[in-house]
Amino acid sequence: MFWRLDIEYDGTPFKGWARQEGTPTIQGLIERALEVSLRTEPIRLKVAGRTDAGVHALGQVASFEYDGEMPGTIIRSLNGLTPVEIAIRAVTPAEHGFDARRDAVSRTYCYRLLTRRPGSPFAPRRAWWLTREIDREALDLCAEAVCGQHDFTAFTPTDTYHTRFERIIHSADWIDEPGLTDPVTGSVSETDTLQFWITGDTFMRSMVRILVGTMVEVADGTRSMAGFRDLLEGGERPSAGVTAPAEGLYFVRVDYPEPPPLFLGSADTADQ
Repeated sequence: MFWRLDIEYDGTPFKGWARQEGTPTIQGLIERALEVSLRTEPIRLKVAGRTDAGVHALGQVASFEYDGEMPGTIIRSLNGLTPVEIAIRAVTPAEHGFDARRDAVSRTYCYRLLTRRPGSPFAPRRAWWLTREIDREALDLCAEAVCGQHDFTAFTPTDTYHTRFERIIHSADWIDEPGLTDPVTGSVSETDTLQFWITGDTFMRSMVRILVGTMVEVADGTRSMAGFRDLLEGGERPSAGVTAPAEGLYFVRVDYPEPPPLFLGSADTADQ
């Protein structure tokens, strides 16, 4: 049978998603937990979107094959065998042949940007703290320009395994992060945090982070809007901006065709 995992994680203490011998990675830790819980041979996960070291996930999806009986306590067991920074939210049977990566039709990321002085004690390892002034309208213009089909060669490292650099971006928006709402007064606290939301068919390594870093350079006046648009037509990596820090990036959602490649029921329903 084919199975789907829905996963959240704080990427701070890990060296990214991909398994590496002798190094704590999210894939390695979850695969080991599955092998112990199911008392089976090595399991290899396929993931919707590989994340780099320090990147977080709210809606990561992985798939694997397992023909034995799935215990009713599988979620409790997996969460007990992995660090607290990893949470397995659901384990569900999927259609035959389900591949979390290959079957995905789009992915959504969010990048968080703190734009105030002083900083926030809640921002480290959760957002990129900028102390320089930025032009919000310029950020919006950059997001608008990114939508559609473009050659994103400039927005992935030069040393890459990618052979196709065109990607389709369905939506891209900068929004103000909402704060907490006081239930008595109805007032909403200010966060001074911006969120960049982007949905596309697929993304290349570091693509969102380099896009954000380059947008910030447009917004602080060190790069022109015309130059940014030129990069979207196939510029070289050295011509683009800095790579924004990993801690501000979140893998939020992955979408599959309708009806989704699911789901005969949910294991461990009472345990969730």
